Amino acid sequence: MSISLLESVQVGLADIKMRKLRSAVTVIGIILGVMSIMVVLSIVNGMNTATLAWMNERGGLTRIVISRNWMYDQRKGGQDHFTLNEIKLIRDMIPEALAFNPTIQQWGMAVRRGDLSYSTEVVGVMPDMVVIEEWNVQTGRFFVKPDVEWNNNVIVLGSTAARELFGGLDPLGQYVSIGDQQFMVIGVLREKLIARRGAGKAIAGENALEYLNRRVFIPLSTMLHKISADQKIDRIEVKAATTEGAQALRQKLDNIILNLRQGRDVFAVTSAKEQLDTMRQTSMIFTAIFVLIAVISLFVGGIVIMNIMLASVKERTREIGVRIAIGARRIDIFVQFVIQTILITLSGGVLGIILGYAMLDLVGTYLDVTVIASTGMIWTAIMVSAGVGLLFGIAPALRAANLDPVKALREE
Repeated sequence: MSISLLESVQVGLADIKMRKLRSAVTVIGIILGVMSIMVVLSIVNGMNTATLAWMNERGGLTRIVISRNWMYDQRKGGQDHFTLNEIKLIRDMIPEALAFNPTIQQWGMAVRRGDLSYSTEVVGVMPDMVVIEEWNVQTGRFFVKPDVEWNNNVIVLGSTAARELFGGLDPLGQYVSIGDQQFMVIGVLREKLIARRGAGKAIAGENALEYLNRRVFIPLSTMLHKISADQKIDRIEVKAATTEGAQALRQKLDNIILNLRQGRDVFAVTSAKEQLDTMRQTSMIFTAIFVLIAVISLFVGGIVIMNIMLASVKERTREIGVRIAIGARRIDIFVQFVIQTILITLSGGVLGIILGYAMLDLVGTYLDVTVIASTGMIWTAIMVSAGVGLLFGIAPALRAANLDPVKALREE
């Protein structure tokens, strides 16, 4: 007489229901392990999503930045800024670049409108800045080539800067002052927004890109000739035409800069794609460490389940002997106990998923990170918990299936 799979499930559920307290204690390790896996994978998924969103808001994976190498020993010599002739030479040597933008940044400058003073970062840029950053103008326009050639006194405001200086008024055509220079507002950039934390949701006051919205922009030539003549160009932003071409262009720029500085690595040339890959490698190490901890918890939980199931076999020895005596096959007994173990670990897995998901917002708030759960994580947690049941249920099931029916029937 064979036992159907459905009957094995029913018997397993009945045994779990009859021994509620023991079953609850049994699955604690599984609950903690699965919960840990859910939280860790959600944090990593959130970090990867936030990183990619950040990259996209800063110009995508085709962006390349040349900046000072802060690890370089300045005692070795080498000019740590670019001349205008070098800027022109570099641009001429990379015709394949989609956009090219040398910049100068001056922090803590006062932008005044009448009696109102607003302290912010003034950035001297070229017209290609909006192409590289993929940052559209909300109202008005951005700089054009004549603005740079003629050192025009024109300014474009970030969304927050416009709000702080003009409130609800239209700033276009109005004037602000920087030092002794008057600038006409010709444009306002759209607001850049990205959530810092929460389960994929933006939280008020938590815009990680707010510092960009507070900036104001003027032509690079105007910055050099009228605002800060002592400032030096030490940063260049470049945009490749394609993601595939970004790596080749980065290598070409690296060679150009090294040649200009006689082999001294005064400047660092980095691509957004490389930064993303580095961050992902870091997150993989982070994931491996914490998943290992979760696996240890699952392993301990599996050992506890195996021991309790072995005790259950001992308690049910006479019942098993009766089943074998009336025609149950040993494979049926084996399957019955494996299924019961899997049901126990699956119940622990489901509880772990529910508790892990319930904790995501709390974890995201406490760690100030984005946490995002996915359907794939839930299925992974379910498969892992079922796998633990299968792995640690084999030994008790084999012992039950191999019982001698005659000795089992004599068991008191």
